[in-house]
Amino acid sequence: MTATFTKESTKVPITNGRSVNLDPGDPWPSAYRGSRYSLVTDSQFDNDIILKWKQRDLSIFADLPDGLRDAMQQVGKENGLGSIRVTAGGEVLTKVQTDQYPNLDKAPVSDGWIPVYLGKITGKLDFGTVDIDPTPLTDGIQIWVGFPFNHGERWSMSHDDKLIWKWRDYRFESAFNHPELIEAYHRYRPTPGRLYVTEYGHVWINVPNNDVVSGREQEIEGAIKSWQSRAQNQNDNSTLRLVNRRLVATSPNDNPANGHIPIHLGHLRDFDDGVIPRPVVDDEAYFLEVGQYEEVWE
Repeated sequence: MTATFTKESTKVPITNGRSVNLDPGDPWPSAYRGSRYSLVTDSQFDNDIILKWKQRDLSIFADLPDGLRDAMQQVGKENGLGSIRVTAGGEVLTKVQTDQYPNLDKAPVSDGWIPVYLGKITGKLDFGTVDIDPTPLTDGIQIWVGFPFNHGERWSMSHDDKLIWKWRDYRFESAFNHPELIEAYHRYRPTPGRLYVTEYGHVWINVPNNDVVSGREQEIEGAIKSWQSRAQNQNDNSTLRLVNRRLVATSPNDNPANGHIPIHLGHLRDFDDGVIPRPVVDDEAYFLEVGQYEEVWE
């Protein structure tokens, strides 16, 4: 199914066990998070507006879902261009300068950049040779073959086994309990670390070679060999390069042999009845700080 964008409402948990219903164009009352993309023009595509994923010198493109550019323009993004985030629930967020934002009276701050909810993406974004919605194994783990950077909500496992969303000095817990997801993490990594949840519900983690749960080494080694064999047999050079880039980036000496292995744990539907982690922002100072900047991929 080709990706589509829909202007529909969503429900977001906030403090004291409450939740709010948001309409497209409303300020976003939670953590500004999700997979990072940008709406850009590019000469490779006759300067049409397209969706871009980027990591340093690497850019990969997908067709833009109908209606997304219009939604960006309606909230004050000039020419409908700029960066977006897509949450684990498929919600599309962007930031809008206060002097351009038509709903400033609803925002928690009055200067800088306002996080804004646009609507939802459903269906699959097509980034060509990079499959960001791979089929998970029904039993066991595999190497994560989607984008290894800027993809998914970046959660952290705390020392007391809670799922925490962190940004700078801010730490926000999920509104829900995730015992099965936490257990799956600790099945392979015993210490606190990151856990990523993508807009298609996939869950992947970083596993350093020296931080593998005892007895799981052969399973992880088997996942690596299976990935390498399949990618080489299918001439899947994109996957080989992306995983290698991740291993190099997470290595203490740029050696992929001792980088953190991206392990695909499975899909959210396999854990805790599919409950999506959702951070609760309980410090209003966060909105002041997150509104002080916007990162744009040209």
